[in-house]
Amino acid sequence: MKLKNMFLIFLVIFTISSCATFKPLKSKNVSLVGIFNANYKGNEFSGFFSISGGNLKLDVVNSFGFSVYGIYVEGGKVFLKDYQTGKIYYHLKVNGNDFDKYKPVIKFIARDFLKLCEIQNKSIVILRCERVKNYYVPRDLILKSSVDRLRMQLKNLKIKE
Repeated sequence: MKLKNMFLIFLVIFTISSCATFKPLKSKNVSLVGIFNANYKGNEFSGFFSISGGNLKLDVVNSFGFSVYGIYVEGGKVFLKDYQTGKIYYHLKVNGNDFDKYKPVIKFIARDFLKLCEIQNKSIVILRCERVKNYYVPRDLILKSSVDRLRMQLKNLKIKE
């Protein structure tokens, strides 16, 4: 009986998680989508990202594959959207992590992501780049602030033109 219940729970969770979808940003510009893994002060989180035309969307997912919150750059504004409550916050503080000090770097990344491997920025360390279609894009990078580091590793990169 316990085995049937465990199988039923697994089946329900698998079915629900397979229905969760990530909707990339819609744009007439070149779009880059993929998966990220990040490490900030020992806290690891992962999710999906989409960059297009100066806009950025980072969706952080929980262990079941559902998006919990998203960091957005739209029209030069950086904000955090909590998907559980639907509220938008302009201070990037979530789960004890304070990403406010990275706002200028996040804006820069959203605006110039497809050129990051070619240009220098004192707040970004590019560890590895990769060619995706006709673009040379970062695959492993570190965002620096005055006291902290946020490392992001990007995977499954796809460019849509």
